[in-house]
Amino acid sequence: MGKWPSGWYLLVWGILIFWVLLSGVVSGNVVTMVVGAILLFAFTSAYLTSYVKSEHRVKRVLEVIFMLLVFGVVVYGYVITRSIILGVVTLFVVAMVLFAFVVTYLLPKIRGNRLKLEELRDDYG
Repeated sequence: MGKWPSGWYLLVWGILIFWVLLSGVVSGNVVTMVVGAILLFAFTSAYLTSYVKSEHRVKRVLEVIFMLLVFGVVVYGYVITRSIILGVVTLFVVAMVLFAFVVTYLLPKIRGNRLKLEELRDDYG
């Protein structure tokens, strides 16, 4: 992932997330609070991925923890509210996670088979 445009981008997202969380708390709307928490955890994970230039195990663990928190908050919010919006978001997140696992499992195998086929073609063709 490339570097983000500027510090203003981070400030705008920070204000948006704070505003969504605050409006959810003030109005007592659980869906808005859940969406604010989702944005907070997802943005934190994206920030760690993009800006923290470290390959420490702690950084990777924190990224995974924040993404699991996003998933947990979405599922918890859906179970509590039975909101259609959170149901759709839950399905989308589950589909993305399954797609990511399938691609990370199958892509190396496909690449490996392609390399073997190219080697055979070079040997016999």
